[in-house]
Amino acid sequence: MNRSLLFTALGMAFLVACSDGSDNSIDGESQEQQQPRTVTDKVGNDVTIPANPERILGSYVEDPLVTLGVTPVRQWSVASRASTQVYLEEHLEGVEPIDSTLPLEAVMEAEPDLIFAWGEDSAAGGSYDQYNKIAPTYVIDNETKDDWRATLTLLGDVLQKESEAKAAVDEYDAHVEDVKAQLQAEIGDSKVAALWVIGGNYYVVAPDVASGAVLFEDLELTPANMIADLPEDVGAHWNPVSLEAVAELDADYLFLIDSDPETIETLESEAVWTNIPAVAQGNIYNRSGTSSWLYNGFQANMQTIDSVYEAIIEGE
Repeated sequence: MNRSLLFTALGMAFLVACSDGSDNSIDGESQEQQQPRTVTDKVGNDVTIPANPERILGSYVEDPLVTLGVTPVRQWSVASRASTQVYLEEHLEGVEPIDSTLPLEAVMEAEPDLIFAWGEDSAAGGSYDQYNKIAPTYVIDNETKDDWRATLTLLGDVLQKESEAKAAVDEYDAHVEDVKAQLQAEIGDSKVAALWVIGGNYYVVAPDVASGAVLFEDLELTPANMIADLPEDVGAHWNPVSLEAVAELDADYLFLIDSDPETIETLESEAVWTNIPAVAQGNIYNRSGTSSWLYNGFQANMQTIDSVYEAIIEGE
């Protein structure tokens, strides 16, 4: 096992050791000692959190939930439940999918005892009252949901798993510092880019969200021109770029997020492909379109860091 992956494994073992052996344990309290408590969610709703919630539903909140040692009763999906967050599959084995829009009938079938609504829009238009009739519903506001640390900390507070949340953040920060130092020693200021290839189109990751934040804020790698030139308020995680722009890409290290092998093959056959420095230097790394690179969260980011480590430090 390489040093990076070993670090992650040891950290996760520490998280497990922090719990009392129950997936949904509450910071050292026995289940008999826990009581329902009323909190105010991020949009002003008073929510009564049940004692020892065991059937938690939170579409797209699976990453922080499993980080806290909680297995949700359903997992987020799209495309008629055909596509799930594959990068979490080892944590969500056997968990049935639910459509990302949380249809009421599907929510009722899940029989949750606590619901986390992902973003203010997810509980708009009267849907909050409908969800809240099924189970207490806590709305995570848009500002919080866009920050994985804030989301993890919030869920830790609501579920009384503050120590697990803090341990995860501390582990992440230490892991970042370790890998960042090794990358700096290996490649210095060499330029890096991540390109998502799908359906004949190309998208470049923004430098301050999802895997872009991991690469350019946490690991402090130098962004290639296509990323550095994006507007500060670009907003989108992945932004469309033309083949002509790809031809001008000055990346020394290029991660291709492959959701479409045919488009990859087409790109590699284009004359402009050889103009990219990373191609000439042999620093092209293909990553699956179902990998952590398209997601955000403790689990996603740790996997992305390990992916970068394996590519640049270990040459895989």
